Amino acid sequence: MPLLELFTTPEELPKFKAAELEEFMLALFGVEKGIVQVNIIVVHDMAPAPFYVSLRAKGTPERTKKAGDLLTALSEWLVAKGHAKGKIRMELYEPSLQHNKAWGVAPLASKL
Repeated sequence: MPLLELFTTPEELPKFKAAELEEFMLALFGVEKGIVQVNIIVVHDMAPAPFYVSLRAKGTPERTKKAGDLLTALSEWLVAKGHAKGKIRMELYEPSLQHNKAWGVAPLASKL
């Protein structure tokens, strides 16, 4: 499950909604709806970058090979949305380390 957390100050708050970024990430990672989680988190103060993206995803062989392309595509999307500078940190982890469970309306199947 790719998890994208965007940290920003109130002054740098994006004009787009989390759902719009989620749609882009679904296409970028080639996964179905419900797999990507996007959180936009407003913080009081940040340094040095006032716009910071933390991205965690399974480190499949295909993703690992194209990690640089994924970062470039995401940064280009953010620039097109009006954020000319910022920082992205991507962490790809061993797939067997992920466990998730959803509950409530239309839960996803647990993938252990």
